[in-house]
Amino acid sequence: MLSEQQKKEWMQLAFSENVGPITFHNLLSFFCTPKEALAHINEFARRGGRTREIKIADERLVDEQLKMALEFNTQIVVSGDKNYPKLLKKTTDMPPVLFVRGHFVLTQKSAIALVGTRNASLNGRSFARHLALDLAQHDYVIVSGMAKGIDTAAHEGALGADIGMGGTIAIVGTPLNEVYPAENEGLFKEICNRGCVISELPFGSPTSPQNFPRRNRIISGLSKGVCVIEAQAKSGSLITARLAKEQDRLLFAVPGFPLDARSEGPNRLIKQGAYLIENANDVLHELEDLTNQHRFSEPDILDNIIIPSYPSVTDNELDKARTIIVDSLSSQPTGIDELIRGTELTSQIVNIILVELELAGRIERHPGGRVSLLFS
Repeated sequence: MLSEQQKKEWMQLAFSENVGPITFHNLLSFFCTPKEALAHINEFARRGGRTREIKIADERLVDEQLKMALEFNTQIVVSGDKNYPKLLKKTTDMPPVLFVRGHFVLTQKSAIALVGTRNASLNGRSFARHLALDLAQHDYVIVSGMAKGIDTAAHEGALGADIGMGGTIAIVGTPLNEVYPAENEGLFKEICNRGCVISELPFGSPTSPQNFPRRNRIISGLSKGVCVIEAQAKSGSLITARLAKEQDRLLFAVPGFPLDARSEGPNRLIKQGAYLIENANDVLHELEDLTNQHRFSEPDILDNIIIPSYPSVTDNELDKARTIIVDSLSSQPTGIDELIRGTELTSQIVNIILVELELAGRIERHPGGRVSLLFS
């Protein structure tokens, strides 16, 4: 169990400049504690080519977050806590810090994600509402993103289940002192009262379009499967579907009329192997098979994710490896596994160099274990 001071240091590291989720957990693996990681963070950044100091989150910022959490009735859960969601803990880019309003205990129950287009048809919204209700009545928690359209219908359906059954979790792309879209303020309050709303964004974070695709990994990460109901070819729901496959989750899709652009996404997913579903029983059957196969065994400790420890390598070896990796990357995202194979470097050394480069602001990490080089 983390002490209050350890939790503050956890938040300090997580909120420091250029520290993304993967780099956070790599640093924690290298140095065992956030305090030690903070002591070495600028050393890593300098080796990655940074000329100025990393802006480390100070204790005042953390104290302000704790104060606002009290004001907005919010619980702060870090990935070192025992009650951190177990399935989410198995993902490689789990958020180091979660801000939670409502009944966090729902994250310990079996969940299924329902996602789809904001510009949903009446039939699509009706199907999502009924599917969510049926699954909730079988005691599955419904996870979605509280956007307009399919997401809203899914939350509404889940809230219609009998007391004590199912439940719903909204993963939002804004801090918990904001409601987006504004028209869902009533739904937001109801989910806070009867379900759970989660964000990885600290209070005061600016609204950014990139926060919404990033939160999708949490939607799929909390769930045993993802169901797509109406989605255009370039819909954010298809990002969630791709993440679900990368996280080894089940993928379901509802077929639609071929001439409706909102059917293109689900129909394509079905062609690629997603389970075609017509009702809740189709979903329940596959989920029961998974349970019988024990595919979703739950980790007991934080380091269930294999993050290489810091190896004994010379500065000269790191310098050579750094040059090789930078030369191998481009503005197009490259898979880390592909980078390891292509450079013939060890995974430990590649991870060290990527931590250095991210802290230096020279690379960007993308969902699915991919990285790209940033050009100034």
